[in-house]
Amino acid sequence: MASRLEQELTCPICRGHFRDPVVLCCSHNFCRVCLQTWWEDKPIKTCPFCKRRSKRYRNDDPPENLALKNIVEAYNQQMASEPECSLHSEKLRLFCLDHWEPICLVCRDSTAHKDHRFMPIQEAALDRREQQRRNMEPLQDILKELNERRVQFDDAKAHILTQYEDTKEKIREQYQQMHLCLYEEEFAKKKALREEKEQKIQKMKDKMEAVSRDIETVSKTISETEEQLKAGDASFLLSTRLQ
Repeated sequence: MASRLEQELTCPICRGHFRDPVVLCCSHNFCRVCLQTWWEDKPIKTCPFCKRRSKRYRNDDPPENLALKNIVEAYNQQMASEPECSLHSEKLRLFCLDHWEPICLVCRDSTAHKDHRFMPIQEAALDRREQQRRNMEPLQDILKELNERRVQFDDAKAHILTQYEDTKEKIREQYQQMHLCLYEEEFAKKKALREEKEQKIQKMKDKMEAVSRDIETVSKTISETEEQLKAGDASFLLSTRLQ
């Protein structure tokens, strides 16, 4: 796949990556400078690849292939960011299956990798990515199951909280009713106690009033007797006779 991509990004004239690519009416692409150099002093402008006669362009300048230009720039940036061989400072183009490491073309021809098996590094990475994706499939199944269990636990937790709130409300209502009944019972007992108190106090008042009247009568009798005792003998005797 990488080799095909390299071919698609390679100018047929200079055999390097496209620089400022232009596209002809036959759909073939070339570097702008390469095509201008190829067409220089040629009276008939043909495609350097398929030899098809090209239509006339203003100033012999075909339109820019912006999409291809962006692809080339992105590919070059990716390749520039990839590490180089620590021994030869070359791009790591191959993957040694025996040492299981990326190597450059110089490493391939060295005695350290004699008779080893190699793959283009892009193909090796593709195979490894596919293997990693396959390895992830059971993990994704496990993750799916765990997520489902977490949802079940969340639902169970929500049910517990709902059940708790409902039960708490029932308890509150139950004890509120009990408190109301107790309050009414307390109020009735206090009222009965108050009425009993008032009745008893009224009885005591009646008795006290009777005693007060008796005290007044006895006190009056005592006062009158004391006055009699103060009188002379004749008067005293006469007053007692009248009783």
